[in-house]
Amino acid sequence: MADAVSSEVRSQRSEVRSQRTEVRSQRTETSGRNSDGARPHLGSPFSILNAQFSILGFILAAFLALCVIYNVTLPMFEAPDEASHFRYAHYLAGERRLPDLKRDLPSHEVTQPVLYYALAALVIGPFDRSNLDRLVLLNPDWFDRSLNQGYAGVRGQHIHTHAEDWPYQGAVWAVRAARLLSSLLGAATIALVYLIARDIFAAPTVNDESRALIAHLCAALVAFNPKFIHISSVVSNDIAITLAATAACAWMVRMASPSNTCDRIPLRQFFILGALIAAATLCKLQGLGLLVPALAAVFLIAPRERLPGRIAMLLAGFLAVAGWWFVFNMLNYGHPLAWEQIQEANAALLRIPPLGAGEILATLPLWFTSYWGNLGIELHYDDWVNTVLFAALALAVIGCAIAFARRLPMVSNRAGFALLMIWQVTITAMFTWWLRSYVGTENSRLIMPGVAPVALLTAMGWLTLAPQRAWGAASIAGAGSLLALAIAAPFATIRPAYALPDMMSREALVAAHRLPSAGVATFDGAIDLLHAEVESKRVKPGDSLGVTLYWGALQPVNQSYRVVLEALDLDGNIIGRKMAIPFGGRFATQRWQPGAYFRDEYGLPIDATAPRGPARVQLSLFKLYPEPSAASIDGANMRAFLIDRVKVEAATTAPPQSSQPPIAVFADVLRLDRVRFAPHQVTFDWTALESPGNDYTLFVHILDGTGAQIGQQDAEPFNGQYPTGLWDAGERVRDVRTIALPSEARRLRIGWYDRQTGQRLTARMADGSRWPDDIVFIEIP
Repeated sequence: MADAVSSEVRSQRSEVRSQRTEVRSQRTETSGRNSDGARPHLGSPFSILNAQFSILGFILAAFLALCVIYNVTLPMFEAPDEASHFRYAHYLAGERRLPDLKRDLPSHEVTQPVLYYALAALVIGPFDRSNLDRLVLLNPDWFDRSLNQGYAGVRGQHIHTHAEDWPYQGAVWAVRAARLLSSLLGAATIALVYLIARDIFAAPTVNDESRALIAHLCAALVAFNPKFIHISSVVSNDIAITLAATAACAWMVRMASPSNTCDRIPLRQFFILGALIAAATLCKLQGLGLLVPALAAVFLIAPRERLPGRIAMLLAGFLAVAGWWFVFNMLNYGHPLAWEQIQEANAALLRIPPLGAGEILATLPLWFTSYWGNLGIELHYDDWVNTVLFAALALAVIGCAIAFARRLPMVSNRAGFALLMIWQVTITAMFTWWLRSYVGTENSRLIMPGVAPVALLTAMGWLTLAPQRAWGAASIAGAGSLLALAIAAPFATIRPAYALPDMMSREALVAAHRLPSAGVATFDGAIDLLHAEVESKRVKPGDSLGVTLYWGALQPVNQSYRVVLEALDLDGNIIGRKMAIPFGGRFATQRWQPGAYFRDEYGLPIDATAPRGPARVQLSLFKLYPEPSAASIDGANMRAFLIDRVKVEAATTAPPQSSQPPIAVFADVLRLDRVRFAPHQVTFDWTALESPGNDYTLFVHILDGTGAQIGQQDAEPFNGQYPTGLWDAGERVRDVRTIALPSEARRLRIGWYDRQTGQRLTARMADGSRWPDDIVFIEIP
């Protein structure tokens, strides 16, 4: 089988070489014209751009500029395991020796191969890093699952201080410099992708200008992918393995080029390939997977009788570069990969049981969204952005299907293309195994070493769908859109996720928002609540109620209080609850400075099954030290502050018709249908003919047989918990009041009035005539 494949590849090379010779002669004769005599038209914008400066130079310059922006926009250590990666390099720079995995554990990343960290150690060595421990402060709120379910409730795996601000000092410079090293590695990766594309897409049907265009598009698809920029702007060996793997792929593609003759491929090329794979392995153990396409390359491009020598040289190059690492691990840990230590370092992440096939398939959407997004730690785009990117991906898939059906007319280096596909399948299989076995791995940064084949497939798919004369315009549209996203991401996705509130003095906040000057509550003598308000007096079940707090610190706060907002119905049942860290999880209370105040917005979700009726919205603060409890409110015997009362709405209905004539109708909006008496209770059945709009007070006078008043109660319905201003048109309300009726009581005298103005509501009888003085008399049975 291998002989047949090799024979086919050799015949294809011979045919391609003759075709390329013929095409070159035709190009010379036609002076750069197509077969129809016309010059290739790639779109005037592309032609102008190409005439002004090098496209690849522009791509690389734009990429490096974006890397600097991402570098300074993302707070330190807010990328997956960045602090652990940096601590490994810091250890090497300080100790100048490999760590002992049985004793020296500066971070769990020390089980990783050493190459990237050694390079980073050389970069950070000259910097003063004595303040590193004061910068690497884990945020305990991040690990509180009651707050941070899905990593959406708390922003910042680490606590950040002004020590990170410009001008940089000490270890901050070291971290930024190590990130710049990653950026340089990313730029080298882009250049290699460009070279791979030029070698793959050199079919006779593709002229030199179009070939350069495809290569530039592939480079741009990598350079302007925000996720690739992100991993090139943080301290991580992900970019190192990506560069090393791309370099090995570029070498394999070059070896498989049709311009090479099988008999002429020197043994040293296999040695170099083995050395490149070893370098990738010393960056990350994923590099071992490159042996799969490498062995495939040996069988594809070498005659059978020469296979042993080629394989021997491949292994010799691999062992010459990485052999010492395996020997070191074997001698010290009893395994060439120090596998037991790797398992121990990742034991907390082990899935028990591993994911099944269906569960793995369920993660597929995350594979794609995290290939171009999921920046920092769980920073995602708006849904519409992902929708557009999925549409672009779908076009690429359709185009690739057509290209494969046409037997890849754009591809000249078919053996090289096959090797790239083998590598993509291998890296995907390795990622699937890791995903199946360990939690928190649903992130396509782990398949970024396959960035070259993905870029080539995407470019081929898009351009297959476009006529060749429109390739320039299509390339500019695709690359330009991706560049626009890459430019927007730091400002629309990263920076807002870590933005702090605009701080003001107490007086300035009061003036800016026209608040009452007196505060409304003080928690634990330290947190001063100036004002609290709800966005609306009405909310529907399943919706979110906006709540705004205006507050600050009176004195330093030594712990992170949890903000607890609750909505409770008339029976005290919780129908909505939110526990959060202030300011969207970005500004924990221990960061507050005395005398600094800010505006803080929340969304309080209301249960979808919440009953129609009134609800009180209240605020409390929960503390963890010295023991978990609600914070006290100074001068009050309660631990929850009442913000406001709201109405949980239901569908509006027409006012129901009563079978009995009403006792009275007040201001044509409130109908009294029935009054019932029980020991120590009087129940009033009301119907709202229209929404009252205002909060009214019902007065109830108790009269004896002579008409003398012997008792009185003035109160809003439900003791103010369900004021009439919240009643809806058509709503029936049963208002049960605790009223002691003396034995001599004979009648009630009632009426509604506006407490602020003292004005009574008009009262009419069932026949429409008016009650005298708008006072209604009710006989007590």
